[in-house]
Amino acid sequence: MADAVEAALLAKFDAETRRLVRWRTIVGCALVLTINPLYILSDYWLYPVQFALLASSNLVCLVATGVVLIAMYRPIGKAYPHWFGVFLCLELGFATAGVPVLLLGPAASESAGFMLIILGVALLMPWQMVHGVLVSGLFLAMYVVCALAHGPIDGGGHFWANVSLIVTASVVGLVSMRAGAALHWREFRTRNALEEAVRQETELAAALEEKRAQLQLTNQEMEDLLYVASHDLRAPLINVQGFTRELQIAIEALRRELPASPEVRALVTDVDESIRFILTAVARMDGLIGSLLNLSRIATRTNPTEVVPLGPMVDKIIDSFRFQIDQKRITIAIDALPVVIGDPVRLNQAVSNLVDNAIKYMGDRPVRRIEIGASSANGTCTCYVRDSGSGIPKAKHETIFRLFHRLGGGNVPGEGIGLTMVRKIIEKHGGRVWVEAMPDEGSTFFFTLRPATAAGTVEEGPQ
Repeated sequence: MADAVEAALLAKFDAETRRLVRWRTIVGCALVLTINPLYILSDYWLYPVQFALLASSNLVCLVATGVVLIAMYRPIGKAYPHWFGVFLCLELGFATAGVPVLLLGPAASESAGFMLIILGVALLMPWQMVHGVLVSGLFLAMYVVCALAHGPIDGGGHFWANVSLIVTASVVGLVSMRAGAALHWREFRTRNALEEAVRQETELAAALEEKRAQLQLTNQEMEDLLYVASHDLRAPLINVQGFTRELQIAIEALRRELPASPEVRALVTDVDESIRFILTAVARMDGLIGSLLNLSRIATRTNPTEVVPLGPMVDKIIDSFRFQIDQKRITIAIDALPVVIGDPVRLNQAVSNLVDNAIKYMGDRPVRRIEIGASSANGTCTCYVRDSGSGIPKAKHETIFRLFHRLGGGNVPGEGIGLTMVRKIIEKHGGRVWVEAMPDEGSTFFFTLRPATAAGTVEEGPQ
């Protein structure tokens, strides 16, 4: 698998290198077609005697360059851009440096063009080493042949100096080419890794968005199902309650008309007790269905757009629990609370459930205290309800927000819906809710809301 990935990466790198060589050859052709006519004008002033031959070689160079440029836009040029680049360098070197050496001898100043062409090509072209060695070797051979073809070499000082310069330029060019190729390969691998990471992140984001849409649809379906099921369950429950009441009335009438024998009294007493059990169970189930209906309405009947001062709202909530608070001798401490954006009815339900839980799970603690407060940071209000009750094990910090999950078993009244409702209300308002607690150390329920200020700071409401 790794070999296949590496082979695919090498093929991709080779294709990119061919594109680079092609476009840089096109740039080279454009430069030659632009600069070479200026070179012809300089020859007219510098070498008037040899101008005809020099101009002819430069014109041939222009024509050959035009051919290479046309080939670059043809399939053959796209398939073999390296060799067309080699040809461009050789015909340019022969026209601009080889012909002057042939006509003027090894001392001609144009011989420096060999070195410049070699270095320029090495730095411009992302060639393979074989192409660089080929160009360097042919340039050196071209200089030697042109110098010898000019005639006898007197002294050989200029000749050997230029040969050494060409060799030096070739070595520098090849080393530069090798370093450039290594850097290009490293840059290509890094870029490819980044592109792959971006692609995977894009795919992951798309998958997460799809899952989010599916989850949202599932939640909507569950809410609809919960509403329909709760609504449909309530109708037969009302019938059971009504017929039980009728049965209770009938038993009372039977008690008045039948003889008051011990057997009849025992039978009527048993029936009365059974009816009371039925009515109690019906009332509990009715309350549970009502809670489920209320839970299902949170998603569709929450309007978190009003300005809600939490201070007055919490005061009213505490007053509604005053009997239980006084009965259990619980101390209440309320800090400055913010003004937030939300649905006052739903936020009242959320805070009421948290206060109710704090009261119910206070137990017989020696210190009984409930604190309600808030803080602000980064444009978010973090409110809390802290109690000194029995606490919650760390393993239960998440499960207590699940539907029908209750701590304490049947020792504490409730249906196990309150905290689920709190979470749904807070999340509907764009916030989150969590608990920090330890057994026998009390619990603190935190929830976040949006402050009702343009700058996102907390405003204190009246207490």
